[in-house]
Formats: sequence, structure tokens, C-alpha cells
Amino acid sequence: MNFKKTFCAGAAALSLVAGGAQAATLSLVASANQVAIDDFVTVDVVITGLDAINEIVSGYDLNVGYNTALLEWSVITTYFGPLGGFDNVLWGLDSDDSDGDIGGDATSFLTDGELDVLQGDSWTLMSFMFKGKADGATFLNFGADPDFQRLVTGRLNQDDEAGVLNLTYQGTCIAVGTGDCNNRVPEPETYGLAAIALLGAGLARRRQVAKVVKQA
Repeated sequence: MNFKKTFCAGAAALSLVAGGAQAATLSLVASANQVAIDDFVTVDVVITGLDAINEIVSGYDLNVGYNTALLEWSVITTYFGPLGGFDNVLWGLDSDDSDGDIGGDATSFLTDGELDVLQGDSWTLMSFMFKGKADGATFLNFGADPDFQRLVTGRLNQDDEAGVLNLTYQGTCIAVGTGDCNNRVPEPETYGLAAIALLGAGLARRRQVAKVVKQA
């Protein structure tokens, strides 16, 4: 079934329980981690664990990367309710199925006091719908650029300071067809992180050996 690529704007917000989290987290939450070829899966961008008294989200600029050989996006839904509704938000979309990078930005015109009434400690910012294209597994994550791909701004504390919220960013894996997230081949950025980890382990090992030799 072919879906025309469309943009859907909604005013409703999804409330989730933070589960006692100590730090706010922005997560990609998939409706399923396994999808058949030509079937669809939804991935929500969910913020959890906000300090309901002190922290307020007033805007964001977020992009999600994915493997275009395995997935194709079909719909982007943005939830404007917690930011004041469609008429109170300046928004934009950033989507290109050719480079595996989709997302959007939004800025609310409401005051912190007005947003206080609308926002809880957890809600959904955006949702993406993907269609499975080929067998395999891919890790979806927010872009690395802290200014244009993983940026959430708002009130930081009870002193009404504004700036970039300190969030933990969490991605998700989606397997298509016979793909298996447990056996997913690391993607380039994962190789880089693994190399850094191995380098650190190697340096630690060298220091340990040197210490033993010196003591001997």
C-alpha cells in the first residue's frame, strides 16, 4: 500500500509516567522493534522526567537519522498542544528521505507561566511513521549536532533561567523482515564509539602493566 507523504499537525499530548527518573530523557520509542517488509512502524519522540515545577520546554530543533536502505518515512506528526496549540507555535519541517535524516523545529510564543499549565513531566513532541523496505536492522538516533539536531530549550530552574535543557538522548533499534536487532551490524558512528572505548581500555591496561612492572 502506497502512502502519500504528508504532514499531520495534532493538538493532543500523550502523558507518560516518568517512573522516578532522576534526569530528563528524550527518547525514541518505537511501537514495535520488528516490522515486516511493506508494513509500518511508528516512532515517538518522548520527553520524560522533567522537573514539573522548574523545567519548561519552550522550543526544540530535532532530527533523527535512519538507514534509508531499510526504512522509508511516510508521515510526520507534531504535537503542538503542550506548546500552546497550532496558532501559538512557529514551526518547520526538515525531511529528506534520500539522506536518512528527518525532523523539525518548533518555538512557542507563550510565556513560561502559560506553558506551566499545559506541560507535565512527560509528553510526546513528534511522531514518525516508517515503512519497512528490506531485511536488516538499523539504529535510529538523534543527530550529533547540539545546535540543530538535538536541541531542546526552555526554563531551566526556579530562578527562571532560560537556555538549553540538559537531557539524556536515547535512540532505538528497528529490525525489518528477517533482520535482528540483537545481531545488528554496527553503523559508522557505533564503530567510532567502540574504537574510543577500546583505546581507553588499552591505555588503562598499559598503565596497569607499567605499574606492575615498576612495583616488581
